[in-house]
Amino acid sequence: DRSPASRHYCQRISYRVQKLKVTKLVDTASQAVIDVHCSTNREGSDADLAEQIARRNAGDLRSLAADKGYDKQSLREGLRELGIRPLIKHRIFAPYDHAHNAR
Repeated sequence: DRSPASRHYCQRISYRVQKLKVTKLVDTASQAVIDVHCSTNREGSDADLAEQIARRNAGDLRSLAADKGYDKQSLREGLRELGIRPLIKHRIFAPYDHAHNAR
């Protein structure tokens, strides 16, 4: 929960929060939330946030499943270096991406 700031204060410092970006790490076996990252700005990609969260919890993770929004080769390589198996669908840009997703 956030208490709303006064309108005058927000205008004076050019403070605008339109959306809150939340990325969470959940254990699928127990449905327990392991880690949460909240941000009010959109700088950086979802994949960058995922790598940050994975590094913080590298000792507990064996695999990381995510949707196509987290498709980034550097994230996959970073996860493999940490010994984490990436289970992230590829975005379809070329015919061989269908083959990657089929695997």
